[in-house]
Amino acid sequence: MRRPLAVACVTLTLLANGGLAAAQDTELPQIPQTLKAGQACTSASGKTVPSVPWQLPYLGVDRLWALSKGDGVTVAVVDTGVDKSVLPVQPVGDGGTDCVGHGTVVASLIAAPVVDGAKVSGLAPSARVLAVRGTEKNGTASAAGIAGALDAALAGGARIICVAAAVTDADPELNQAVDRAIAAGALIVAAAGRDASRDVPPGPYYPASFPGVLAVSALGPDGKPDAKAVPGSLAAPGNLVAGLGPGGGAAVGAGPAFAAAHVAAAAALIRSYRPETTAADLARRLRDTAYPHAGVTVLDPLAALTSVAGAGEGAAVARREPVVVASGPDVAPARQAAWSVVVGVVVAVALLGAAAVVVPRGRRRGWRAGS
Repeated sequence: MRRPLAVACVTLTLLANGGLAAAQDTELPQIPQTLKAGQACTSASGKTVPSVPWQLPYLGVDRLWALSKGDGVTVAVVDTGVDKSVLPVQPVGDGGTDCVGHGTVVASLIAAPVVDGAKVSGLAPSARVLAVRGTEKNGTASAAGIAGALDAALAGGARIICVAAAVTDADPELNQAVDRAIAAGALIVAAAGRDASRDVPPGPYYPASFPGVLAVSALGPDGKPDAKAVPGSLAAPGNLVAGLGPGGGAAVGAGPAFAAAHVAAAAALIRSYRPETTAADLARRLRDTAYPHAGVTVLDPLAALTSVAGAGEGAAVARREPVVVASGPDVAPARQAAWSVVVGVVVAVALLGAAAVVVPRGRRRGWRAGS
């Protein structure tokens, strides 16, 4: 186990740095995934967090950022849009506006820049966000809307696509859009369900359930996956995570969409550090370096970034050269000489021993023969 203490002791760590209190601050509003009919756009919270949110130390940014911050990588966010006044994003169409605020929080978890004095930042703060609206203005998602957003993300040059919207319809049009994106070399990271609430319909959810898509479930500050986590999915911090909402105020997210943001950000870190990595290699690294826990596998960004596994090779295999035994010199003459020396030494010792006995006796007898 790469991080046996990370799960067992995460609560103590968070209490020590104040991150748990920040994540559980009841004064921070929870960002909605959709707005009710006639509901006004989500207003700015005007809140800040007193300390770094728990998800950043949990994911090990102190070591990650020494290697990569996501420079030169574009991540598309398919959701309710992103408030371009909050984050420096590249919008597609009306993707630079966000009435709900959901996409803004997701994007901030990916690439909110590190700002002096601010506690909230993304896991890949130097990555670029391509904001693509995949829902209606109020956040209602449809298969057709997500399909169109996937095509727009590809056209915009993104090859890491975070789909924070989810539908229960396995629509052929959406499946075809997923296939087009995968064929173009894109990694699709998708929420394995909708945000945590009482009225979430049962899955499966799409596009997460389509082949080739990296499905993501959420876990909380205690390191435990959500009760509705999809077995076999990749889990990442997604419950009680603090990000930037509309107007730049802090807000709390709870659900797989926010976990997908962290997995997409981890993919951006890898792609920046290893530009040659393909989408298939990214998915393989993220899956193979995750550690099993409570029915899911948990994202380990540092292991995914630094793994020595090569493209398409799986686990690295140490190269072993064949052992070559060279012919040695003829040792027979040396062996014979050695035996001659040994015999000579034995004879000399025997003669000395005999002399030690005979000489004293001869002197006592005056060298006369015995009777």
